[in-house]
Amino acid sequence: MPSSVEPAHPVGHHTGPPGPTPATPSSSDGSNRVIPFGRRATRTGRGRRTPQPAQPERVVAPDSPEQRLALDVEAWFIAHKATLTDEGAAHVYRTTLDFLQLMLNSSHAEERLSPDEYQHLTGMMQVLRDAPDAL
Repeated sequence: MPSSVEPAHPVGHHTGPPGPTPATPSSSDGSNRVIPFGRRATRTGRGRRTPQPAQPERVVAPDSPEQRLALDVEAWFIAHKATLTDEGAAHVYRTTLDFLQLMLNSSHAEERLSPDEYQHLTGMMQVLRDAPDAL
């Protein structure tokens, strides 16, 4: 029985997944045996790819209109000695926008805003509400 440091198969015999046989460096006396570990696709016993965890997606793409608006809102806050990266300031900001949305809802219910105006302003409010998440 071979020792645990000896390969179970002769050098050059490849028993891994299909593909090229990995090169094994050798020394003049044959005592320096290396098992190369390369990057291979993770597979199950039946040759299928193992499901990989989904990568988190960015909330806002860089240089998107939403990102630029978030930076503009943040610049406004910084000019007033505050920042939306502060959880407390972001909470007050969102609470204020929620109240403004309530006002829009009331104006729409009283038919002071047309459906198009209401949709447009509500969309703007949502983009503004998401600004702290884009920073």
